[in-house]
Amino acid sequence: MTELEKCEACGKVIKDAEHAPYCKECDDKLDKQFDTIEDNILIFKELLDSEIDTLKKFETGDIKDLFKRVHKKFKDDGKLDNESLIVLNKLKDIFKLSESKMGLPPIKVAKETKEDKLIKNNQCPGCEKKVQKDFNLCPYCGYKLNKDFKQKS
Repeated sequence: MTELEKCEACGKVIKDAEHAPYCKECDDKLDKQFDTIEDNILIFKELLDSEIDTLKKFETGDIKDLFKRVHKKFKDDGKLDNESLIVLNKLKDIFKLSESKMGLPPIKVAKETKEDKLIKNNQCPGCEKKVQKDFNLCPYCGYKLNKDFKQKS
């Protein structure tokens, strides 16, 4: 008697091998999470550890396609800045991706600066006090938190 294949996520018996190693419900849930992760990368320019764990459940081809879409979107929007490069390099390093094998030019290596880390943690780089994520200027010291913010003269 052959052993039935079970979903890695919920343990249900897999009836449709098309979605293996997950059942259809878990596969659909993972696909939604994948789309949400892509949106978060594009909007917030960050990749959380929990999102990396989810992405590890996907095939390399899916990750390569994600990388190419994100790279193209950042480039088309003219926002291939330090934050974007940090996310792309993180994806590239974790999943051992090669730009040349994906038909892309090499991207610059960008390191997260102290300023980047503080802003990500909702702290002002000028005075290191807690600020709200949507602030353009620090209310304590006047530091410009949003690089795109234009002050009225």
